[in-house]
Parts: sequence; C-alpha cells; structure tokens
Amino acid sequence: MSKVALLTISFLKSSYLLPAFILATAGTLNVAAAEDVSFYGQRNVVSSEAKPQTTTQHFHRRVIAPIINSETPTQTSENEQQALNEKSEDKKLNTEIPLSRNDLLLAKKAHYYFKRNYRKETGLWDSVQGYSHTTMWDIASGIAATLSLEALGIVNSESTRNQLNLTLDTLYRLPLYNDELPNREYSTKTAMPSGRNSDSKRNGNGWSALDIGRLLIWLNILQIQHPEFQDRVTAISQKWKLERAVNNGTLYGVNYTNGKEHYRQEGRNGYLQYAAQGFIWFDYDVSLPNLTDYLKQVEIEGTTLPIDVRNVPFFTSDPFVLASIEYGQHQAWNKIESIYQVHMVKWKEQGIISAYAEDAMNKNPWFAYNNLYYYGKPWTSVSPSGKIIENPQVFSNKVAFGFSVIFHDNFSRRLYDEVLENSLHSRSIPTGKYENDGSNTAFNINTNSMILVALWYKSRGGKPLAKG
Repeated sequence: MSKVALLTISFLKSSYLLPAFILATAGTLNVAAAEDVSFYGQRNVVSSEAKPQTTTQHFHRRVIAPIINSETPTQTSENEQQALNEKSEDKKLNTEIPLSRNDLLLAKKAHYYFKRNYRKETGLWDSVQGYSHTTMWDIASGIAATLSLEALGIVNSESTRNQLNLTLDTLYRLPLYNDELPNREYSTKTAMPSGRNSDSKRNGNGWSALDIGRLLIWLNILQIQHPEFQDRVTAISQKWKLERAVNNGTLYGVNYTNGKEHYRQEGRNGYLQYAAQGFIWFDYDVSLPNLTDYLKQVEIEGTTLPIDVRNVPFFTSDPFVLASIEYGQHQAWNKIESIYQVHMVKWKEQGIISAYAEDAMNKNPWFAYNNLYYYGKPWTSVSPSGKIIENPQVFSNKVAFGFSVIFHDNFSRRLYDEVLENSLHSRSIPTGKYENDGSNTAFNINTNSMILVALWYKSRGGKPLAKG
C-alpha cells in the first residue's frame, strides 16, 4: 500500500469519521487557511461579492474524501498488456471510423474502471475508485461511459439496456432534497443521500444546478440513443422540480447550512453555459441575460479570452471540451479553439506540454481547479477555497484526450501520445501529471468516462454525440 493511501486511511480513522462529505460553512474563509480534505470542487452556490483574497464559500460541489486506492503498485504486467493488445486487434467495433490499436487499449483501460466501480445494487458508479458515493455530475459520466461502451461495441446492447434501466430506476427513486431536486451526494450502495444532513427530513443539504444540468444533457443523449427510455426520462424530469433551479434566466442552487437555506446564483463563464444547455433541452428558459455584464477580455499567451469578474471565477478547459464533444462548438460562448491555442503556444514557445482542468488529486487538497486564469494570474491552480497549490497538476489526461480528438495537428498528436504514455502502467486511466512529473493516481469516473466518450466522438468522425 502506498504512503498516500496509508496516510489517508489514518486520516479517515481519526476524528473525521465518515460520512466524509466535507463542506465549507457559510461565511468568510481565508484562502490561506488549512484545507478540508475534498475530492470535489466548489462552483455552485456563491455570494454576489467578488474578492480575490477572501472568498465567501457556501459549499464544495462534489466534496468527497475517499480512501485513495492507488493502482500504481498493481501495474499491468507484460503478459496482461500483450493480451489486451491482442484482444484489441480482434475486437470488431460498431463504429463508422475504426479505432486504432492504441485507441482500443485506452478504451479497455477505461472500461476496467467502470467494471470495478459499478454497484449492481443501484446501477451507480463510485465517483472515485473505492469510495461509494456519487453526484449527479458523476452519474452523468457513468451514463456517458455506458453509452460509449455500447457504441464502441465493447459492451452489447442487452447489457447496456439492463444497466441503464437500473440507473434510471434509481434516479426516479432517489429521495430528493426537500422533495424538490436531488441532493448533491448519494451513496452508490444504497442510493440514499449522504453527507451533512443526509439523515434529516430534508434529505441532505441542497442541490447543484450545474450537476443537474450536466445530467440532463446526458439524459437527453440517452433518449436519443435509446428512444425506448424516453418515457422513463420524462417521468424523472417531471418528478423533479427543475423549475427551482432556474431563476431570472440563469441557474440557481441551494445550500442548507447552520439552520438556514441559501438560494443563490450558480456557475461562472463556461460552466454556466455548459450546464444551461441541459435545462434548455428540457424546455426551460436559461437565456443568461446579464452574463456579458460580468465578462472582461484578458490576454493569455497572446490569445484573448473572456473572463468572469465575479467571485470564485474558476476557468478551466472542462466545460468547453465537454460541450464540443457532446453537443458541438457552434455556441458563441464556446471558445474551445482559443483555449486549445493557449495550450499549444505554451508548448511551442516554452516547451511545456499542459492541459489545465479540474481534477481529483491523490494528495492534499484532494481536488484542484487548474485554471487558465484566476484573479489576474494565468495558469493558476487552486483548491476549492482558492488556496494556491504547490506542485500542481499541469496535465489532465481527460482534457488532453478531449483536445486530441477535437483537433488534428502536431500538438493534438503530442497530447494523445502523452495520455497513452501516462496510462501504460495502470489498469485504468490515471488522472494526470504534476508539475514535478509525478503521476496523479486519483482514479476517478470523470477521467475514464472522458476517454470513452472522446473515442465514441472520434469514431463518429467528430460528429457531436447529441446529433443522433
């Protein structure tokens, strides 16, 4: 067992007993304060005030502190590697454009994550390897991976339908926060609310419109791919009070803390528009009428990008890559080409290969926003409360792989090769690499889902998945 795992187990056996849904209470936190252990980030309910040094935090989105189950000591043996390669060559894929041997090797590794972390009792997947909790964002990643595995011919349609049938049944039966919308966290073993206030009549401590929006995106793609599930998806969307997450043309979330419920605007540039699409597909008006009032233009590596000037303005590549693959790049807000450009210029001019994204970590503070720009500084990695991270992750395997299927040039091929190299010695896809070249082995659902989804997108010749 690694030192990291031992330290984490020791921590969890201390006074911070499970459930380990670590939450920041309402109030002002000094960004230099000690960090709570958290595998999830904060980009939901925020105050209206923007302060670069002292940020009002109301809760962390997807804040989970699992035991880190590193795969590094259990590397893929040479024989296993050869067997995977041979099986990859023999597999007949259900794709328009055949995938390469290396593509399928990565798909097999990502598939391993979902086989290992799937809960047959509920049809849910552990969000981080070995830790039995999840969020709506992560359930969306599980649905995405399941559909991708079917589309790639790795899992047959009967198994896919059986899994999705159980997942949809669980989503319909979830105890809702205040009988309105799903709580931010659930046990994957029982499908019951987990985290703070999970045993109360409220069924948790609130909900995230961003998480729900991403899930709606994938429920829509699901019913496109499997029309037989349309009635099930409709039943879920009608049972949930989705209108509560939309206010004044934008998204709102809820945080219940210290005996009070806080209902506030949620999401910043990129994340907000990405999640809004899910609500739009379910006929809600999320026109974001005032968003341009909060944007300013800044220059990063010679390229101009719009930056949100409100507080906690996390600005990563994630929502732009996700949107491009899932429903296309035509939206005016999606600056995916500019975001790709700043990474490429950094590589060409400084020799630094990078892919900045939000990701779980296998070390304190356990979750990071690796921002393209944050409070006046480019290439800045911070914890959910805004504390600068030493030796940050500078290369995200999921975002790099997303770039590699969206773009086609020398840099995209270099990104692909880096992801492949980073993954060769693990059974599933690791999260990324740190500045000191160390591996981030916080194996998680979002990284492995992106690999599969990106390969599905690639096999379709770059056709967005919501296009049918």
